[in-house]
Amino acid sequence: MNDTVTARASVPRLHLFEFIDQDWFPRVLRDLATDYLHTISSRLGIFDGATEVLARGLSASGSDALLDLGSGGRGPLPRLKRLLAQKHGVDPRVLLSDKYPNAEAAERARGEGVTYLERSVDALKVPSDLRGMRTLFSALHHFRPEEARQVLADAQAQGVPIAAFETVRRTPAGVLSMLLVPVLVLLFTPLVRPMTPLRLLLTYGVPVAPLLIFWDGLVSALRVHHPRELAAMTESLAKEGYTWEVGEVKAPGKAAISYVLGMPTK
Repeated sequence: MNDTVTARASVPRLHLFEFIDQDWFPRVLRDLATDYLHTISSRLGIFDGATEVLARGLSASGSDALLDLGSGGRGPLPRLKRLLAQKHGVDPRVLLSDKYPNAEAAERARGEGVTYLERSVDALKVPSDLRGMRTLFSALHHFRPEEARQVLADAQAQGVPIAAFETVRRTPAGVLSMLLVPVLVLLFTPLVRPMTPLRLLLTYGVPVAPLLIFWDGLVSALRVHHPRELAAMTESLAKEGYTWEVGEVKAPGKAAISYVLGMPTK
């Protein structure tokens, strides 16, 4: 693990609530948030650095399938699928899933050459019929430490690779950076699809979307697992025939993203 990553200052982890995690939260509001997150991750290429990690995991799996957990509004994988083909000569089959599937996103996913399962898939209880390298983008922090360890342990038990990526940092600077989120929501909402009168109303008329996404972003920064904590989790899972690494990657001109990668050894 990179010494610079482990040395980074952190703030205490607080497992506060995010609105989009709640069973009772209205689907229309959840979709406001997840559609925005898909748009900003795709437009800015936030996760472009993940392609090298994904390519290694796919190679270790001997499969061309990626099973994404917590996909929300589609996340970055439609873009990363194209980058994997361009940069690594890998054209994976991508299956998106979520505990709260976004029906409109599922329809748009088909136009991007990926499949979005319309049935609910809980990352803590992945059905045995869903195979392939598992991925989570800005999703592992939704789980408490013991649950996050369970997500990683299940992939190891099933003998499939898993990679989880995070962009936020549980640092003073990372927490303070969330103050910019409402401004970004206002700037990027015109690029979100589908553009509906309700989305415009809840963004510019009554600022529900900026405040909702700001709160969930702030809580994400307070919830995210520090690399030291991820290293401790994976060390406790150490087992012959499966290897773990925790690190940081970045694409040229992009901010660094942290990751944990587990994969069977050949």
